[in-house]
Formats: sequence, C-alpha cells, structure tokens
Amino acid sequence: MKTKLQLLVITLFFVTNAFSQSGTACWRMVSAGENFSLGIKTDGTLWGWGQNSNKLGLGIGNLANQNLPVQIGTANDWATVSAGNVHSLAVKTNGTLWSWGNGQFGQLGNGVFNSATANVTQVGTATDWLIVSAGNRFSLAIKTNGTLWSFGLNNMGQLGINNTIDQNLPIQVGIASNWVKIDAGNQHALAIDNAGFIYAWGDNTFGQFGNGTNTNSLVPIVVSSANNWTEISAGWDHSMALDTNGILYTFGNNTNGQLCDGTNTASNTMIPISFSGAGTVTQYIAISAGNNFSLAIKNDNTLWSGGLNNSGQLALGNNTNTNTLNQVGTSNNWFLISAGDLHSLAMETSTGVWSAGRGMEGQLGIGTWVAMNTLQSISCPSSTLGNETVSLQENTISIYPNPTNDIVNINYTLENAEKVSLTVTTIQGQTISSSKMDKTSGTNSDSIDLSQQASGMYFITITSESNSFTTKVIKR
Repeated sequence: MKTKLQLLVITLFFVTNAFSQSGTACWRMVSAGENFSLGIKTDGTLWGWGQNSNKLGLGIGNLANQNLPVQIGTANDWATVSAGNVHSLAVKTNGTLWSWGNGQFGQLGNGVFNSATANVTQVGTATDWLIVSAGNRFSLAIKTNGTLWSFGLNNMGQLGINNTIDQNLPIQVGIASNWVKIDAGNQHALAIDNAGFIYAWGDNTFGQFGNGTNTNSLVPIVVSSANNWTEISAGWDHSMALDTNGILYTFGNNTNGQLCDGTNTASNTMIPISFSGAGTVTQYIAISAGNNFSLAIKNDNTLWSGGLNNSGQLALGNNTNTNTLNQVGTSNNWFLISAGDLHSLAMETSTGVWSAGRGMEGQLGIGTWVAMNTLQSISCPSSTLGNETVSLQENTISIYPNPTNDIVNINYTLENAEKVSLTVTTIQGQTISSSKMDKTSGTNSDSIDLSQQASGMYFITITSESNSFTTKVIKR
C-alpha cells in the first residue's frame, strides 16, 4: 500500500500584497469559443459549459447545452485548452494532444473528414505537444521542439502550408523550429518566433496582417521589421499585438470599432493605441481579439474593452458599440482574458473567473440562459478525480512572498518521511522546473528562483505518491 502524504494543517500566509481567494477562486485558465467555454481548474480537471453540439466533449449521451460548468471526464492532468468555433483542442501534462467537436474539414486531426466526436479523443500517439490554438474550423499547434503544425480548413491558406488543400492530420508548417506563440483566428493566423518577429498567413482582406497590404499569403510571412513582439491575438478579421514595451497595436477590420482607435476605419498597418488626452501610450500586459471586439488588461491590472457590444460582451453595463477602449468596472486584479464569439471571460489574480455577453446557450456559466452586460461570477464546482490523487484544498502550505520579484519560499509539514516532487509550471501548462527530493517528517522548507522568468502567474505543485497540492504565485 502506498504511504499517504499527510500535510499537517498550518496557516497559509502571504507576507505582503497578498491576493485573497474567494469561494469561486479555483480556475487555472479559461478559453471562450463560439457560444461555449472551456476551463481548467487548479487541480488539473477539465470543464465545459455553453452550447454543446459535441463541443463540450461530454460524450454521445450528453449533447445538451449546459449553463453551469460540467466536468469533462475525470482526468486531472490537463495542461492547456483552446475553444474554437465548432471544435476544441487540449494538451495533457504528458504532452499528448486531444480534440473533440465538429471535424468536417479535418480540424480534429484524426485522419477523417466530415466527422464529429462528442468524446475527448487523443490525436495520434505523439507526446511532445506543447501549445494549441483552435480557430474557425482549423487548428494550430506547437511541439516542444519548436516546430509548428496545422490541420483543418485551408480555403484561404490559413494552414500556412503553401496550398489551399484541407488537412485531416497534423502537417508541419515549413521547417523552422523556433516558434513560441500562435493564435488561430477566423481565416488568418498569427505567430511569434523566438527572435521576437511576428508572422501572419491566410486571409488578409481587411489588413489583419498589419504589414501595409491586403494581400493574402499561403505561408507565414514576417509582417514587421521590429522583433520586439511578445503577444499576438487573431480575431474574426482583426488582430492585436503587444511589444516588449507593453504598447498595444491593433490592425484589420474596424466596422464595429474593434481597433479601438477612435474611428471605424479599417487599417492594414499596426496602430498604437493610446487614450484620448493621455499624452503617452498606455502599457498593457494581456490582449484578446474576439468577433469584432477587443479585450485588454493594462499593467495596473485593470480590464478594458471596445468594439461590438450587441450582446453586452464588453461588460460596460450597456449594449452600445464603442470605438475606444473603456474600463470595465473599477477592479485592478485582472490577469487573464478570453474573447469569444459574442461573450467574454476574464480571470482574476485570485483565480476567480467572470463572464459577460451572450448567454442563451449557457456560455456564461452562471446557471441562466440570458445575456449579461456586466461581469458575472462563475462558481467553483467540485471535481471528480479518476485516480488516487487528491488535491489538498485546506491551504496547508505557506508560500511567501507572493507576489514576488525573485525568490519564493515554501514551508510545509510532513507527518512521515516522503519522496516529494516540486514542479513549477506556467499558466499554459509549460514546465519551468521539476525536482524530486527525499523529505523528512516535520517541517520542510524549499525555495524557487523566478528571477529569470517573465512577469505573470505560475503554479507550484507539491506531489507525493498519492497526494497533490497546487497553488499559484505571481511574479512581478
């Protein structure tokens, strides 16, 4: 019989500037698709809500829409998930790739066209997948070796493989092995390589490449001479990007003011976004482009939105379009955002998730079937685990300081001597460090150096043979 890890209850404390957790704070990441939402809890379980139609992965016996989060299977080793228009992608911590939903154009990567699966199904046997992005009936993925892969609809060259032939199996895009960021939009895609250059391919009708032209491309092309880009987001037919200075740029279609530059005029060049009368360009830390609307988080952790607002997806308390960015509420603890088709998801630094916008399919996850034009809190449901691992929810570990500029200290108490694993991962599920140590009974102390890591949220997991505890830490 395996020895059970017993963590004696001690008080969880944060030395300075702690972020308090509420009863709804249990989410690791969320992704908004077309009328449905997906999320991974901090215990590694996968959840879905909203329009089903196979997109929630709940199995053939459960195709009904859901207005509250429903657990997808019982596994607790999910690393990252992406909700597309009619299909979904996810990667487990073991590097395996999974898909479900509609696969008419091969976007499930299962070798079949005109298919659909209501079950979460593994794609091939490879165990080196890292990042995924589900677009409008096409898929992008990056492997741990930095290679880029695509599959699905390719009518506009959005797969980046120099033709317009749909693919039902993952196919490598070019020969480069230096890709670090991807985002799949409607019929265009954006990516960043490890040198900091932005690439675009697919449809460029509205200038969503930002390269000064409206010419489509069947392969990834560099769209800017600058190589200081850190984030990209591909919307329906507009795009957003952040550089290393935290400056926000928008480009592409602007019919509904989604470029947030104060006009409704499309732009095929990158426009730096600043506030009227502010005098200087404002810095941002997160962006998400939806269907004709945009979300952004400033470096003071305030939330901002602009563009199409017909369903209240801007969370401004009205349903009026706006062609400038407007602050959502007064809170300054926002960390992660995801703009869907007509709804929005936002996560706090406390890991609580909120939603706004269209809700008639249940995509807001709040137990109703109506739209909301203000942010609504999504509950924290109880998980069912499919193995012996039990997530310890009693706040039995002390992590300090949190937030931190460099070193994080960890104190915990063991009832018995144990072999303990300590793992640090990014919010996307990428492992930063992992170690296994023999620990004695009583109080144990460890430290983690985050000084070389980028600012953001990280997860620390302490695991024995039968138990696991995960908590978050903010790197300034």
